[in-house]
Amino acid sequence: MTAPVPRQRTERPAHPPPWWRTPWWRRLGSLGDARTGAAPATSALGLRRALAVFGLVFSGVVSGLLAVAGRTVPAVVLGIIAATALVDLVVIHRRASAARRADGPRP
Repeated sequence: MTAPVPRQRTERPAHPPPWWRTPWWRRLGSLGDARTGAAPATSALGLRRALAVFGLVFSGVVSGLLAVAGRTVPAVVLGIIAATALVDLVVIHRRASAARRADGPRP
């Protein structure tokens, strides 16, 4: 009775192909959503996190150097930008945590 019914496909193959049989663009890692299969929000949060870390480090260092040089107004402005980047990092961390909790435990 069940002979004419085709075998059901699963989402993932039972045995993944060896690394040498996978295309090079799938072995690259996290270069983009379409190539890696990562969720778009995860990729965007990663880019946003990298930019916020760069802004925090750059603004903090340059603000410190300007404060030592006696330029208080630009130092304060860059300090405010660094504080904004720090707040952005907190928001990114909270959104990433919420996304991980929504996905549930990993098998």
